[in-house]
Amino acid sequence: MRYIKSIILLSLLHLMLASWQSPATTYVYISTGSKAYAYHLYLDCQHLKKCREEGHVKKIALEELNKNDGKSPQRTLCKTCEKRYHKNH
Repeated sequence: MRYIKSIILLSLLHLMLASWQSPATTYVYISTGSKAYAYHLYLDCQHLKKCREEGHVKKIALEELNKNDGKSPQRTLCKTCEKRYHKNH
């Protein structure tokens, strides 16, 4: 009986700790060029090719991207990346 109580308590503790974990961070790719208006889910997106070659691509957490400070317009998801995502999921 004591053994069963220990297993139950350990299981409950495990569940509680698992629920307190922070969610996984999602990273996206943006061009740092002046005319950039979208963010990308995939580094190999065809619309980032020129920016990659010139070294203007930055990896950023999606949460950071969504913090619009009013200095620049909010970026939108690249339509090509969006189609690719829906095709794969």
